[in-house]
Amino acid sequence: MRKLVKTILLLAIVAGIMYYTCPEVEKHVDKLTQEIVASANDNQKDDGESNIIEDLGNAIAGTISEKVVHLYVKNQLKVENYTLLNVGRMKYDGENRVVTIGAFNHVFCLVKAYDLLDEIK
Repeated sequence: MRKLVKTILLLAIVAGIMYYTCPEVEKHVDKLTQEIVASANDNQKDDGESNIIEDLGNAIAGTISEKVVHLYVKNQLKVENYTLLNVGRMKYDGENRVVTIGAFNHVFCLVKAYDLLDEIK
């Protein structure tokens, strides 16, 4: 009986922590944007020599593309709150898929950013 009470108490504490640390919608958008932009930057990395003009152009293009991706993700991502955690869904490959899960104040990306990057293009 004592073991059952301890187990229930432990589950109640974990549920309380999950409730108070459930991330906001903006964290889902930011995480997914970061993943997609990082994926795009990996695709554009060049091993050759570059000059200051190219670097400046790439920095400006990167900033603009990050804002565009952020707006796209913000409009397409639908976050469903399940009290203890939340799930981000986005339509790609023709169906509505779970792309992020948020719990304990962290957002975990469940898809490869390369797939979402192809969808944005």
